[in-house]
Amino acid sequence: MDRAGATPKSAAGRTACINIRALPLQLLLRSHPQWRERPVVVVEEEKPLSPILWLNDAAVRGGIRPGMRYAAALSLDRCLCAGTVSEEEVGAAVRQVHGALDRFSPRVEPSGEEPGIFWVDAGGLDWLYVSLEDWAGQMHAALTALEFSASVVVGFGRFGAYAVARARNGVIVLPSVEAEEAEYRKVGLVHLQLEPKLRERLDKLAVHTVGDFLALPGERIARHLGEQARELYRFATGDRPLPLQPRALPEPLQARMELDDNESDARGLLFRVSQLLAPLLKAAGERYQAAAALQMAFRQENGTRHRCRVQAAEPTLDAKILLELVVLHLETVSFPFPPVELALEVEAVGVTADKLNLLQENPDRDTGSAMRALARVRAEFGPDSVLTARLASAHLPEARFAWRPFGKLAAASPRPVAVRSLVRRAHASPRVLEGQPVHWQAPSGPGPPPEHLVSGGWWVREVRRDYRFVDTARGETLWVYYDHRRGRWYVQGRVE
Repeated sequence: MDRAGATPKSAAGRTACINIRALPLQLLLRSHPQWRERPVVVVEEEKPLSPILWLNDAAVRGGIRPGMRYAAALSLDRCLCAGTVSEEEVGAAVRQVHGALDRFSPRVEPSGEEPGIFWVDAGGLDWLYVSLEDWAGQMHAALTALEFSASVVVGFGRFGAYAVARARNGVIVLPSVEAEEAEYRKVGLVHLQLEPKLRERLDKLAVHTVGDFLALPGERIARHLGEQARELYRFATGDRPLPLQPRALPEPLQARMELDDNESDARGLLFRVSQLLAPLLKAAGERYQAAAALQMAFRQENGTRHRCRVQAAEPTLDAKILLELVVLHLETVSFPFPPVELALEVEAVGVTADKLNLLQENPDRDTGSAMRALARVRAEFGPDSVLTARLASAHLPEARFAWRPFGKLAAASPRPVAVRSLVRRAHASPRVLEGQPVHWQAPSGPGPPPEHLVSGGWWVREVRRDYRFVDTARGETLWVYYDHRRGRWYVQGRVE
């Protein structure tokens, strides 16, 4: 029997969309609270001709529109306030919201295209809450506690919940599929994230709502209105059904260790910090992140804790830079009681692939020292602990190399080339593609054929893979494939 409430008990097939309204704008106003009563815009760069990306209601009332140049907007309102918001700040806010939503559902998908949009699976959660209204209300309260203005809409489909969340405020639980369709058809296109030129063309056609847009002939949309209009039409009509793609929260970059009683001087503590820091920086680099600051907590013998934070001038993966800051702080600290435990956490921010390569540059290596280090590894862990990859004859990419005992480290012999070659690095085993799915059409339908097709394996297990190269927002190029048997996307490797 259903519990009392406006929503039926079963939440099967329910999807919620959370819209952190104009997330970059909210972050800018956090940094400048004195601007809250004035017209404010977020610009791409602090230059007169930089386009406007986000703006508040006061700026809209002044006639300012997204895509307008900052100089033109300033001519309309001389009281206009403008600023930039970095990708690192937006990424940190997305992770913070993701962490808050993860307490209410194990399946959360942040949008890879619109910062501030999240889809959350509501399936099975009706047993844990009085109603879906209660569940959505608690999520909204958690976001309000983080000082984010948000709307939470519980619907049945991705697009329906998304469109209503873009247009409405507060908490809304749609009672039926029919009610959801009636609501999203009334949503004005001005609430959706469309290119200014597309919005102008739709205005000239007297297409102002989602319902008006869906009344257009779908087969002509791409030809007359462009690719973005075609993708929106497919999204709204369900022609591009996308299952929820939940993304796991990354583990915090933190470590701890017990300390000896005699390790209270700066030099001894610095050595312990360096031991914990090296693997954390390596893990950060693997996530395409760099350390912006370090947090340290020393638990003393009497149970009290000394906490401190050192911040680098810019994100870095160089341990020496961070340790220089650590030693400067430790030299000013005296512990009344011996520290018995050290906890270290790296505050990391996202970086692009190009910047990561610069941060990870290494000086010339000493070949002799490297061979001696490898000999010590063999002596301690056995001869199979030092291996090298060798090409092999096999059907699948992950089987085309094998591990063989490592011999001698050859000196590098670079030669000048006119065009720098790209290197395709394959994982030892394919990894499930997390995050935003790849837009793909089956070869039998319209569109281009697969870039590379691998099929066969009938002698063990039938295999059919469609391979692609895709560029990510972080600046890396992934080598991915669609596995027809499993119906999922996998990452085979990446291109450097």
